[in-house]
Amino acid sequence: MTRTELPILGWKEQVSLPELGIPRLRAKLDTGARSSALHVENLQEIGHHDLNGHHLPVVRFDVLVGNRSAPRRQSVEAPVTSFKVVRDTGAKAERRPVVRTHVVCGPVDIAAEVTLTSRQGMNFRMLLGRLTLEGQCLVDPGHGYLHTPRPPRRAR
Repeated sequence: MTRTELPILGWKEQVSLPELGIPRLRAKLDTGARSSALHVENLQEIGHHDLNGHHLPVVRFDVLVGNRSAPRRQSVEAPVTSFKVVRDTGAKAERRPVVRTHVVCGPVDIAAEVTLTSRQGMNFRMLLGRLTLEGQCLVDPGHGYLHTPRPPRRAR
């Protein structure tokens, strides 16, 4: 695909993670971030699996879905495919588990590596970094929700 054929997504969109059973999450498309991250709570090891000769954990975690004023917890189980050391916005290094899953955002369906972490206090529960977006789409930093519906406004 040439650059002009790539879909243009907004800097924020709604995404789904169908393999994890997550129908919709607000996500920030952040070309300044290298990797993608998903906010999870109650992360725990529940077993192990072998991948290319490596003994890796299977984890269970909760993903918060729905609006901020009344979020619902959705329990998810997934095999860890690797671990990555990621520096957060404060440059603090954190070793994070990585899961591989499809991320769907409008016309884009990406097989992505997503790190699991606490994004407590952040505005978006999901962050799509440049390694996930590379070659898949262009990001318009001046507009949001170009391909997905804008979530309903919160009552103030």
